[in-house]
Amino acid sequence: MLTLDLSISRILCLYAIFSLSAMAGMNLSFLTVVLLFFFILMKTSFKLPKALLELSDFKQYLSYGGALFSACLLSLIVAKFFPVIYANHAPEITIHGFLKIWYLLIPLVVASVFLSSSDLKLLFERVKKCWWITTILLSVVAVIQFYTGWPLAQAIPTNPGRFHAILFFGHHLSTASIIIFPTFVALAQAIGVYQRKKTIDTFAWITGWAGILILFLSYARAAWVSVPIGIVLIFFRYLKPKARIISISALALLLAIGSQTSLMKERIENSMGITDRLRLWEANIDYFKHNPLTGIGWLKTQEMSEFYFKQKDPEHYHDYFWGHAHSNIFEMLGGTGIIGLLAFLAWSFFTLRLAYRASMNDLESPEPELSDFAYGLGVALVLLHLNGLTNVTFWEGKVMHSQMFAVALLLVIRAMQSGQNTHRFDPTHSERF
Repeated sequence: MLTLDLSISRILCLYAIFSLSAMAGMNLSFLTVVLLFFFILMKTSFKLPKALLELSDFKQYLSYGGALFSACLLSLIVAKFFPVIYANHAPEITIHGFLKIWYLLIPLVVASVFLSSSDLKLLFERVKKCWWITTILLSVVAVIQFYTGWPLAQAIPTNPGRFHAILFFGHHLSTASIIIFPTFVALAQAIGVYQRKKTIDTFAWITGWAGILILFLSYARAAWVSVPIGIVLIFFRYLKPKARIISISALALLLAIGSQTSLMKERIENSMGITDRLRLWEANIDYFKHNPLTGIGWLKTQEMSEFYFKQKDPEHYHDYFWGHAHSNIFEMLGGTGIIGLLAFLAWSFFTLRLAYRASMNDLESPEPELSDFAYGLGVALVLLHLNGLTNVTFWEGKVMHSQMFAVALLLVIRAMQSGQNTHRFDPTHSERF
């Protein structure tokens, strides 16, 4: 048992660390989680932990995740046999589209491995510690990257000599949708502990401020909008009405002053990308009109945008920006139709409700830090969906790892709160999967 616990701890900590790295690191570290998952299944005669199987939230996860999985799969099947054609080009249906749906299985795998530990509370703290230490270290990388471009350079056109802090993600919008998770979990715990105990959780405060620094230096407008909204959501949970008004007023004043600095003003006023997004939204509305039920095919919007513009403007279509919808709503509408969009909205509602239930469960208990952790994840999910109004955050692999890791952590928290696994857990007490 000790050897298994050690393996679980090391592998889940590894995944927590690499979930804040590049795509290769995320996938390879998750592969180790998958291998451990199957090893545990073989040891228990292919049984999942009883705590997971009896959790009503897990059953809902299977239902909502299964519906979204099926909707994406259906859109590809329909696109294969009844394609929507633009400029004599039909979408190419390959194994790539089918493989992208596997991200929905991450919560099942990660939560199962978590709940196979005999000391769940200790494991949770170790994983959190690794996650937060990585965030702090990455804030140092962000500062260096902003001024030098190392290790990956993405220049800021409006500020020559400065670079987006993209860390190892490859793009500033990825940074804006990934770093929000450890950042707001840390802030929620830092403020929660201070409000209840009047003591300072130094580790949580440092992590929260490190995350905010990264988000600011990412130079992504999505991040600049997300951070104030996230802070306000934190205020509304932990501060009394008078303190909320004072804090929000101070935040608004700080933002007003900051927005007038040359560094931020040029970025805010620059309209680059807005026209391109509007054209792509129009394209996805047209995909939807051609096939309202299942759309043009899951992940096919980017490929078909070239041919949409070619059919619309044959002489100048090279002048248009080709790409995905740059919006989760329009991406799902154009790619998977009304069936896929409804499934996506239902899934999103489920994840937010899961976070809400976990954040409200043990506020009155002697150790309510789990509810703080869950609330921080809930805030991050809200911000992720706000980012998703003007960017595709759903199927981008790097962001999906963070989103699904968050859902897995919420399932684990709900299992811990259920009283079945608060102290010790025996993986032999399982039911057949």
